Amino acid sequence: MESLRRQAVYQGVTYTEYEMDFYTSDVYRVGLGKGATLGRVLKPHLNPTGYLEYHLQGKGYDKYIKQHRLLTETFSDLISLSPIVSHYGLKIGRERHELELGTAFRMICNMVCTDHIDSNKANNHHSNLMIVTQFENILKCGPIKRRKYKGLRKRPNGAYQMRIGFPNILDENGKSFYLCKTFKTEEEAALAYNTMLEESLLTIWGAVLGPKLYDLAYKNEVPATVQQELIFK
Repeated sequence: MESLRRQAVYQGVTYTEYEMDFYTSDVYRVGLGKGATLGRVLKPHLNPTGYLEYHLQGKGYDKYIKQHRLLTETFSDLISLSPIVSHYGLKIGRERHELELGTAFRMICNMVCTDHIDSNKANNHHSNLMIVTQFENILKCGPIKRRKYKGLRKRPNGAYQMRIGFPNILDENGKSFYLCKTFKTEEEAALAYNTMLEESLLTIWGAVLGPKLYDLAYKNEVPATVQQELIFK
């Protein structure tokens, strides 16, 4: 099996007593006496929030660090980058960035983090990780619990309201981007969300980043038979 090991890095600190393997996501405790140069493999533990993490101990520190964070920061040059992170050269952390988008909008970015591409928190293979902005992380998430479609809310009169809101995307007057429209049926609203999301991202981000962000974004899946019924209404 192919191997690529480096000293573990987290939040800018290098932990010389530990090494991580890029291909297996394993962490090794190294330098424990004569003949122990290969190190002992640590077993990750599942924390209460569903993430695998390691317990790292050494002189002056005692830390629990999530496996995906450790892998991403140790091999930040080898992990996939999202469209925004790649375009603006952003790094993992909570540093505030004000991004000029080349349109009539700007974005306030307060977090760059690691995302699990398939949404499985325990799948920490390097191919399943991507460095993203918080905006992109939310953009690719599906509907909230007990909701069939994303971006919809049922009104008291039985109609469905489609909403697209980006609090951190500001126009030239400093106003957050927000769209809202009401439809008779849930399926009509769900399809409208997809269409209006694509148009919104193109308007905000332009012809280069807009399509890439729409490819990354979650889209509502409405059965083809239902779509045909709506067309012939």
